[in-house]
Amino acid sequence: KQWYQRRVAITAGGGHREPLQCGANVDFTVGRDIVAITASCPRDKASLVLDHMTQNLICPEFFNHELHPARADALRQTGVALSDPINVLLEEANRLAYRGTGLGRSLYCKAGNAGAIDRDVLLDFAAENFKDSNNIAVVGVGLDPEHVSNLADEYLWSLEGGSATAPSGKWTGHQESHIDGAGSGALAMCLVEGAAAGSHDALVLGVLRHLAGSGVASTKWGGSHSKLVAAAAPYTQNPFSTQCVNINNVNSGMFGIRVSAAGEEIGDVLKASVGVMAGLNTGVSDEALNAAKNKLKLEILSTYESNVGLRAATGLESIAAGSPSSTAQLLGAIDTITNDDVKEAAKRMNNSPPILVSYGNVEHMPLQRELQ
Repeated sequence: KQWYQRRVAITAGGGHREPLQCGANVDFTVGRDIVAITASCPRDKASLVLDHMTQNLICPEFFNHELHPARADALRQTGVALSDPINVLLEEANRLAYRGTGLGRSLYCKAGNAGAIDRDVLLDFAAENFKDSNNIAVVGVGLDPEHVSNLADEYLWSLEGGSATAPSGKWTGHQESHIDGAGSGALAMCLVEGAAAGSHDALVLGVLRHLAGSGVASTKWGGSHSKLVAAAAPYTQNPFSTQCVNINNVNSGMFGIRVSAAGEEIGDVLKASVGVMAGLNTGVSDEALNAAKNKLKLEILSTYESNVGLRAATGLESIAAGSPSSTAQLLGAIDTITNDDVKEAAKRMNNSPPILVSYGNVEHMPLQRELQ
């Protein structure tokens, strides 16, 4: 089954009616390997809302008359999402990296697929994907941890013995795709296999990301540019951006660089950026390492500061690693990262078979072999 069926299933399902009657606001977020069902409700209604949500996972209801607006909504969501070139590139990168299976399946509902999704297809999909307690995490914000644990034990026992845990995504690499788009600019991503969420390797790659340059913020006066920006600047006369990305999924990940530039300069910017990543094989100064570690700490603290960030990070780590880590544990783990860890991670990344995707004015894009 394709992941895009989740969008239609979630939109068409009647499972949110009872929680709404309890005063809850229910929201569904569809990711490439996780579906998050979030209910904001009064504390004294938490057990009732979780009961209703669990029952609707066990015995979902779909009605054919609900599918027509659901399909239309899903197609509109697809149109909005794929109007962003970054989403186009991520969709293509996942397709190439995982050869159309697992994480490589399309995240979006397409016009050619929507008509084939009916009530029976959705019921089969729900039975296959929404009944494994080993793949379900209950995250409570504003509730006592012991109370949340008791709720999970009380209401999720009926989901035990479901389908087997999804197999790890198999990275293939050595693939490239260049998609023509309107305009004179181009966007490109060069990615290698990264690390799963909740792992120590994910934290090391987080430090590596900040060492190379994690954002697009520019410095008008002075020289405090990131390594990536400083390396690419001499090769372009037009606005550009280059940054390192670190995407962590449940059992796999993507790591690499994302650049945007004028079409005739995209190749030079990309080559300079790849050179920076290769240079990290030899390590960095203690000062640079400490600065990168502090930036990652600030990023984590900022994420866990909001309810939305806390729920998302805790849920992902619970499913990926088996249990979540506190901010103190994460910050302590970052402190233990050494220069040797950075060099080892950089070597592993630079030796991993890459994926190269681009969008826009791609006439001057280099071939993958020209980047090595």
